[in-house]
Amino acid sequence: MDNSVWCDGNVNPTSGKKTVLLVHGVGFDARDSWSWGYQRALTKDGFAVCTVQVGNFGRGEAAQGAEYVVNAIREARERAGQNISVIGHSAGPPLALWAMKYWPDVAESVDDMIGLAGAIKGTIFADAVCVVDKCPALAWQLSRDSNFVNALNDQRVNPDIDVTSLFSLTDEGIQPAREVSSYDGGTNIAIQDHCRPWLVGHVGMLYDGAGYKLALDALNHPGPADPARVPDLCGNPILPEFDALGFAKSGIEGAGKYLGIIGEPFIGAEPALPAYAAG
Repeated sequence: MDNSVWCDGNVNPTSGKKTVLLVHGVGFDARDSWSWGYQRALTKDGFAVCTVQVGNFGRGEAAQGAEYVVNAIREARERAGQNISVIGHSAGPPLALWAMKYWPDVAESVDDMIGLAGAIKGTIFADAVCVVDKCPALAWQLSRDSNFVNALNDQRVNPDIDVTSLFSLTDEGIQPAREVSSYDGGTNIAIQDHCRPWLVGHVGMLYDGAGYKLALDALNHPGPADPARVPDLCGNPILPEFDALGFAKSGIEGAGKYLGIIGEPFIGAEPALPAYAAG
């Protein structure tokens, strides 16, 4: 797990820069998700950046994937010498929230948790995959009303963590978006509530300009994001420092890794919750 964490040279106590840990979703690895967009933009905007590579490209059992995030938050916090912030995409937010919920030292190491198109309460598309009663473990767990989803959402994480969930109503992968990407007790923002009629897809949340501005607002202020505080929120549909060639290459490579989920074992029921979460 230690080899799954990468941090840039500014992640240290003397840099004076806030550290942000980036958590990827299913299929796309850390480079595919972040190197051409958020990583570049955050660096230019004065942040130090870490990434975590979740095992098996994030396609495996969710509670096991969350342990990579636990280790990454601990490592980033130790290197930074101060509390960090976390940004996750797709399955990244539920894994990060799970880590913060069940490991108290992890929760105490984080001040902001920002989700991009997070499957926080599952997705109807996972329901559809499992309708034949056999599907990969992660699909069971990201089905709505799964044991994993219910355990994740039965109680808010440490209230000292400011949770912002950003999502798109036109997300083709996480639906119904307003229902399943909202986190109870957090600040939940649909891009289309402020920027109409923007059509932002699931991967599009990784380069959406309004989403990035809102994430930046959360990082730069106490508390969660506040759209009223962001000037010209809808002025640019693409985040700054966007590397189009890097995005194209990562999209091709990431698609193959994502489709690898069909090679995961198909099982007949949701995996049992870990003992620490089952009670």
